[in-house]
This record gives sequence, structure tokens and C-alpha cells, in this order.
Amino acid sequence: MGAADGRRPPTSAIQPGHDRIARRNAVVLLHITVFIWGWTGILGKWIEQSALHIVYVRCIIACAGLWAVALWMRKSLSPRVPDLRNYLLTGLIILGHWITFYLSIKLGSASIAAACLSTSTVITAFIAPFWSGQRTSRFEVFMGVVIIGALLLMFGLETQYRLGIILGVVSAFLSAWFNVVNGRLVQRGDALVIGFYELLTAGAALGLWLAFRGDLPLPLWELPAHDIIGHLVLGLVCTTFAFTAGIHVLKQLTPFTVILTVNLEPVYTILIALLLWPETERMHPGSYFGIALILVCIILNGRRQRALDARMVKPKPLAQG
Repeated sequence: MGAADGRRPPTSAIQPGHDRIARRNAVVLLHITVFIWGWTGILGKWIEQSALHIVYVRCIIACAGLWAVALWMRKSLSPRVPDLRNYLLTGLIILGHWITFYLSIKLGSASIAAACLSTSTVITAFIAPFWSGQRTSRFEVFMGVVIIGALLLMFGLETQYRLGIILGVVSAFLSAWFNVVNGRLVQRGDALVIGFYELLTAGAALGLWLAFRGDLPLPLWELPAHDIIGHLVLGLVCTTFAFTAGIHVLKQLTPFTVILTVNLEPVYTILIALLLWPETERMHPGSYFGIALILVCIILNGRRQRALDARMVKPKPLAQG
């Protein structure tokens, strides 16, 4: 007796398959998002403005994009949400992450800034348990240590970019922090609303600081054509779409899994940078072995997640791998 007699299978029989499909779709969306993020470093180098101006314009365009998406979806962006204060505080963390990231690009290179984000893995492994109440996974710590080793290998000989590397690691810490926080917020809030108020906070705070210094950037339409294109792609594609999607996948994936997959971002950035600026972005041969180590970690984590899925009846957010 089953579907053939018109009765629905038990919910317990449907749920595991549905959860696996939802998780697989989240993984696909995450990889698309990470590839798009791989262009943020490239655009940061391509746009001929200061790091602060890039971040400010990015926030303004992204907020406008999120507002347009909410209007199109007929979704309310009302500030009357219980976690509004947390959204605003997380926006300041994101602001710090972006500023240090683009400063790392300007003072180092696009490859260095992106690859330093790999340290987010080990940082997340230690931060997440404080929010989730779970024990630190030895596997996560081990993978994080390998990533750190790969980063040291990649840039052990790039001593001329020490300041850029330091800023990149600070950016990675802030990235891990807001990803863990968003992993909690998205369980009880809407990704679009979260992204809008976080970026609105970041843009408003930075705008007030730039206005105080008398250093607000020129209007977008007064910039060179290539800067206008760069800002639009950075704000609408790399932020409006990718930022919201990155928060959304946290409904199915743990912050650590997201951060580990995000380690593909420097791989994409490095490869693209080599194609565009082969003279200034070329690294020591040992650095490319470090990239291979990162890829191995991502593959191993994927296999581990599949093994966990096979043993679990229902995913438990922030309790998986």
C-alpha cells in the first residue's frame, strides 16, 4: 500500500529526500555565489578609486538593488523586526571586513587579499561553537590548520606585501565573524531583509565618516566609464545577488561549510588576475601548490558532508560538519 492507492507516503519518508535535495541546491547556489565573489578582488583592483570610496559606492548600489528586488517580490523591508539591532551591528562588522579587504588589495594585490580569506576557515572553527553551543570539531580544526599552512606556503616568499597580508587576515577574521552571526540570524529572519539593513548600516556609517572628512566620492555618473561599469557589476551582481544568496544558503549549510567553500574564491581570483595582469599577479611556484591544498580540503569536506547526510534523518543547522 502506498502512492499507488492514492495515499501520500509518510512525512518521515519524504523529509530525508527533500532535505538532501534542498541541501544539494544550496551547495550549487553557494558555488555560483563564490565564483561571483571571486570577481570582487578583481574589480577592487580595476576600479581606480580608494578602498573607502569603493566600499561606500558598493554599499549604496547594493542597497538600491536589494530595495528593487524587495519591490519586485512585493516583500516588506519594514524595520519592525525583532533582530534589527543585530542586523545593524553585523553591518558594522561587514563594513570593517570590506574596508580591510580592499585596503589589502591596494597595498598588496588582488591575489593576496583573496587568498588571505582562506584563514577564515580556522577562525570559523573556533568562533562557531560559542554561538551554536556545539563542541569544536577536530576535523574542522585540522582543515583550518591545513588552510593556514597553505596560506603560509603561498606567501612565504611574498615579503614585499606584508601589510597587505596582515590586512587580509584581519578581513578574514571579520568575514568569519559575520558569517557565523548571519548563520544564526537567518534561521529566524529573511535573507533579503537581513542583507538590506546590514548594508544600509555599513553605507550610512561610512558615508558619515567620509562626509566628516570632506571626502565623499564623486557621483557615479561623473566617474570614468570603466569605473561606472565596475561599480555596477560589483554592487548589483557581486553584492545584491551574491550577498543575499550567501546568506540564504546558511539555512541549509553550516557557517564552517560555507567558509570552507568560500576558499575557492581566492582560487578564482588568482586565476582571473593572472589572465588579466600576468606580470604583477604572478606568484612563486610553491603558491600554486598551496592552491591545490585548498582544493583538497574542499573536496574532503564535501565527502564528509555526504557521509553525514547519509546518517542523519534531518539536518540540524549549525550542528553539521
